[in-house]
Amino acid sequence: MREKDLEKLGFFQILERLKSGANCPATKELIDLIRPIQDLEALERERKLLTEALERLDMSLHPFEDIRDIIKRSQIKDHALSVEEILKLLQVIRLMKDVRRKAFESLKEDSELNQVFRSILTFQNLENQIEASIDPRGFVKDSASEELRRVRQSIRAVEKEVLKRIDQILSRPDAEKVFSDRFVAFRSGRYVLPVKTSELKKVIGVVHGTSSSGFTTFVEPQSVIELNNEIVSLREQEEEQIKKVLRGITASIGENSKKIEESFRALVKLDYLIAVKSFSKDLDAKIANFGSFIELISVRHPLLPKDTAVPIDIILKDKKGLIITGPNTGGKTVSLKTLGLCSVMNQCALPIPAKSATLPFFKGIYVDIGDEQSIEQSLSTFSAHIKNICEFLPEADSDTLVLIDELGSGTDPFEGSALGIALLEYFKSRNAFCVITTHQSPIKLFALGSNYYMPASTLFDLETLKPLYQLAYGIVGESMALKVAENLGLPKDILLIANRYLPEGFVDYHKAREELQKTLEEMKAELEEKIATQQRLNQELEKTIEELKEQKRREIQEAISDLSRRFEEFISKAESKKVQDITRLKQEFYSQVIPPPENIKVGDIVEFRGAKGKVIEIQGQRAFITLGNTRAWVPIYEIKKTDIKPALTREDVNVYRNLPQELSLIGLSVQEALVKLELYIQEANSLGIKSFKIIHGHSGLKRAIQEFLSNCELVLFHREGYPHEGGPGTSVVYLKRD
Repeated sequence: MREKDLEKLGFFQILERLKSGANCPATKELIDLIRPIQDLEALERERKLLTEALERLDMSLHPFEDIRDIIKRSQIKDHALSVEEILKLLQVIRLMKDVRRKAFESLKEDSELNQVFRSILTFQNLENQIEASIDPRGFVKDSASEELRRVRQSIRAVEKEVLKRIDQILSRPDAEKVFSDRFVAFRSGRYVLPVKTSELKKVIGVVHGTSSSGFTTFVEPQSVIELNNEIVSLREQEEEQIKKVLRGITASIGENSKKIEESFRALVKLDYLIAVKSFSKDLDAKIANFGSFIELISVRHPLLPKDTAVPIDIILKDKKGLIITGPNTGGKTVSLKTLGLCSVMNQCALPIPAKSATLPFFKGIYVDIGDEQSIEQSLSTFSAHIKNICEFLPEADSDTLVLIDELGSGTDPFEGSALGIALLEYFKSRNAFCVITTHQSPIKLFALGSNYYMPASTLFDLETLKPLYQLAYGIVGESMALKVAENLGLPKDILLIANRYLPEGFVDYHKAREELQKTLEEMKAELEEKIATQQRLNQELEKTIEELKEQKRREIQEAISDLSRRFEEFISKAESKKVQDITRLKQEFYSQVIPPPENIKVGDIVEFRGAKGKVIEIQGQRAFITLGNTRAWVPIYEIKKTDIKPALTREDVNVYRNLPQELSLIGLSVQEALVKLELYIQEANSLGIKSFKIIHGHSGLKRAIQEFLSNCELVLFHREGYPHEGGPGTSVVYLKRD
């Protein structure tokens, strides 16, 4: 694009606004270089990056220095950067580290924004080297090198001796008379004394100047001249050692210069993205979509205040040309500039202030707006406009947007209109997007009959004669010059004369146009009402369809649930019947082969294969019994009752001989707990214990223990523990006495 077109549209003012949100001079320089992107692939990448930044970027940066020149000079062999330059670079690499830390969590994702973050590297070794050598005040530390430490120690020792000798001089009896003050001054790197000029002969030494008043002369005493010479020499050595340290740091920066430069570029890019996000928030702007048509809904001119700018709709879908008519001050030029500036911003991957936006990808945007009169080139306004248009005529094609304000003006109306229509036909032949404004009636009539150009008019309140700053499509507007002039105070007698000079048929034309516009507005209102009715019917139809779908989904779900329930019932009944049949067959078999077992219950003493035991639990045709130290599940038909109690084993006796008055069964299975409880009761009975407490908790173990105690012949009764005994989580057992 031509720079003058960007200037006419106010693009550089947009860049100035963007720069206000930048934190670095390099970022502002980057913004100054922004121009419309002509490569579609590159533009799409930039738009994708900016879209991600607007959605995800939640970070701020503090102001930072432009270190590009520092990086370049670090590459010079044996060059020593200054302390100030090194500290500037240190602040920037610290900022890089901070950014990298904040972005760490999101770096795993592959995106355009994360590519920027990944390009920002950290330089911890370099940071450590600088911090070890230079303090935040810019002072090179003694620890920066061993030689520097030695030199500074020597300086301090000599300075101490100098000050000692000077202090002796200041202590002489006539000091009050000789010296203007009792302090040590420093001149040209040497320690001197402030001697009263009138008493100068009383101090032997070298004069190093006088005060502005001439009252004081600064004298270097003879006794410290050699020491001062030594200090000067040591200071030179100190400077050399400092430069050596700085050269070492500079060399390290130079070794990392390419990576630092790459990281700095990424940091500047991040700062730019943050500035654009701030700009977007201030304007309530968003990234436009790409399409083959123009559709800007509720778009505002980007340079007008957000609170006062009136949003407009700029739409060009079925046709590629738009001819905007209407009175002066009605907003025609603003509409033109709004479209042009938003199109340029979109080509720069910048967000635009619109509720929704679709714009084509333009390879060229050409503008003819404003007073082009050139005194230097002896060109009239009309000539300047034509010269300007001639420059971009060859460039017009299907990927070009042409914006012309006041087409056909600046010369004879008839010739100007003819020329304007010819240009419109030319742009049509080139298939270019073309948006123009005009007051010329022939061009307005041309728009009404064109299949390429859409007529549109800026709306005006006829009662107040104030612009509404809105576009009405499909109609042409009158210039209303006489009405505006009347409203602005032009005398009525002049207006009457003006009306007499209007061309024949002009009034009839405007009456016919007003009637046509009224008819069109009525048709438009009727059409809008029909569209609204159709939309309402469509919404009701969609709602009905959705309700039917939902009802169908519920019916299907209910049917599936019913089938599932019935199937589960069928399976359950089938399995139950199968189990019953198997049990019946087993019982029939056992009744034929093995005598039926006696009525055995929990707590019975039984005999199993010659061994005596006790029933702890019964499940179906199985019984869980204790046989000494052995516990096992056995078929119930293999055991029989007996009155002989099983004897305790030696191990059981050893375990339970010293019985406590409290038995904890927490953490044991039911079988383990019941076996342990039974052995405990037997031992307690043999020892003559009357009662004891069981700790079992509130689980299923409690129920099993209480059932066992209820069936145990040795238990007189049992109860839950009282609160002071442990409450429901315990049981107190009382044994029978023989």
